[in-house]
Amino acid sequence: MFWERIDDLEALRIAIQAEMDTYRYYVEAMKKFTDREAKNLLAALAEEEKKHRKKLEEKYVKLSGKRLLYLNLPKRRRIGKPLDPKATVLDILRVAIETERESQEFYEKAAQRTLDAKGKKMLEELAEEERHHAELLEAEYRVRSKSGTQSAVKAEKVS
Repeated sequence: MFWERIDDLEALRIAIQAEMDTYRYYVEAMKKFTDREAKNLLAALAEEEKKHRKKLEEKYVKLSGKRLLYLNLPKRRRIGKPLDPKATVLDILRVAIETERESQEFYEKAAQRTLDAKGKKMLEELAEEERHHAELLEAEYRVRSKSGTQSAVKAEKVS
């Protein structure tokens, strides 16, 4: 990635953008799923991403003393991909897994680089939550790739 040129505030901006993009991805992806359990899983994951964003924005305000009014990071500083309108359900899940893993890795590296103890703890917790999201999506992917449209997990297992 681009670690040599980012400070804690830039890492937070990247993370906030990632959470916004992932939230939007899940909301759009829900429209492609027909079964209720899968939609519930994606809805729960979207809500988790919204909570992550809020935590990150609060940390940004504490560190900078300013509210973040907008973000428009270049592609090279973004995590994940936009939803492909032609994507199959399995494609959607595959991209979601990749995005969650990329986010997990980003948070782990950011936690290693920050000198702020509270920030480090928050980033480590976010990395763990993203790991859990990826595992849920992987379980869903495995079941769907073997048996068609059956849903593997329930939304209650997200948190």
